[in-house]
Amino acid sequence: MNFVLRRALAAFLLVALFFSQTSVAEDAKPKLKGLIVAGGCCHDYPRQKLIISEGLSQRISIAWDIVHEGDENGKTHKVSVYGKPNWSDGYDVVVHNECFGAIEDVDFVEGIVSEHKRSGVPAVFVHCAMHSYRAAQTDEWRKLIGVTSRRHEKAKRSLAVRNLAADNPIMASFPEVWKTPNGELYVIENIWPNCTPLAAAYSPETESDQPCIWINNYDNVRIFGTTLGHHNETMIADEWLDTVSRGVLWTVKKLNSDGTPAEGCVGTGKAPFSFENAGGPSPKVADWSKSIKFPASEKPAALFNGKDFTGWEGHADKYFSIQDGAIIAKNSAENAPKVSTYLLTEKKYRNFRLIYEGKLVESKMHSGIAMWGKKFDKDGESHSYQGHLVMFPSNWGFYDLYRRNSIYKDDGRAKKADQVGDWNRMEILAIGNRIRFAVNGQEVADWEDPMPELCEAGPIGLQLHSNQVPQEVHFRGLILSEDPEDRLITVSK
Repeated sequence: MNFVLRRALAAFLLVALFFSQTSVAEDAKPKLKGLIVAGGCCHDYPRQKLIISEGLSQRISIAWDIVHEGDENGKTHKVSVYGKPNWSDGYDVVVHNECFGAIEDVDFVEGIVSEHKRSGVPAVFVHCAMHSYRAAQTDEWRKLIGVTSRRHEKAKRSLAVRNLAADNPIMASFPEVWKTPNGELYVIENIWPNCTPLAAAYSPETESDQPCIWINNYDNVRIFGTTLGHHNETMIADEWLDTVSRGVLWTVKKLNSDGTPAEGCVGTGKAPFSFENAGGPSPKVADWSKSIKFPASEKPAALFNGKDFTGWEGHADKYFSIQDGAIIAKNSAENAPKVSTYLLTEKKYRNFRLIYEGKLVESKMHSGIAMWGKKFDKDGESHSYQGHLVMFPSNWGFYDLYRRNSIYKDDGRAKKADQVGDWNRMEILAIGNRIRFAVNGQEVADWEDPMPELCEAGPIGLQLHSNQVPQEVHFRGLILSEDPEDRLITVSK
């Protein structure tokens, strides 16, 4: 082979390699571009924006921009991106996962809808987006969504979601009935023209079916919507992520008739989320406690490792168990404790800050965190407690177990802050003879014990109250710092 021929062949190979690498790089690029708008009250948007962006990208070929604004307890924030001209340009789809129900500005709300109509960019509406802007005197937002909803059932519960359209590609692999891990069922007042329900759940409160998954077309804008998604444990489920992924593909006309992504639109494949801890339990729920930033002077430590009861004592064989990184306190009618029993830390604590979450699942009997006392043998129950009790959630207040009984009654603030039937996020700050208590970002109690001699170092106890009926209480988080700064850190200013 002569020199000229070798030069020509080498050049050809370099060009071929360049185009081959370019082709691979182009194939690796996501085919779609999406915008997620998140924020507002009442939901774990820091975690949910990750569940949505990462979970959907694993299933479909899409890259995301994320706009997350608004205080977690606020309902009137106006998302800044909506004020920009032609803000939807450059996106294939917009996911609305915001919760700003108290905004009354009609021009602002109708401006969001007008932008979708101008650009034709489809939208996906998740859960509280249905209740956003409900204070504005216009139906444009609800017409775009396809349904009108202004409230939800009072109870939080697992929902039996029925597939109403098994022949629709969005619902192709959705089960006949899906029992959600948890749920908050929205009450649908009106279904607008061109809206097609795909799934529904029965509401005992209204004694009727409530659509919870649907598609809509409003002025040629394709819409997919679901009211499912209040709880992270629902949103992180494959049933939810798979269905929403197919909904996204349907809105952008990239969903095959068998429910599979169109060519080139397959995602990266299912994988652990960025917030999952290697070697730890699968995070079926949000880890709010770990997201709290403690003061630099404090050294927070987890009382519970999420796996076993190392550092604890109590009736783990009978009343306490572990599920998805949470402690479950539970009894049946047959083995209901005649005396309140406690899961107790082996270590004692005096001045501390405790960040945790609690949820009452079954029975209306309260539970609580015992402190400043000691393990107490009562009527044969070896793990009862004598000392202070911070009660939640059905009977907020403070109690002095086996001594003075009720020592502080809720003035109404805790009851108002209570997320009935759902997880309550709580902070106890115990310094000297003073107990301050915050629930879901609100300070609900500030009390000083007139008998400081009774405020002694003691184990932390998780209560399963004496009862005669089945009951179940969940605890998670349980992060504590000793000798804390003298201020609550979870209260919204």
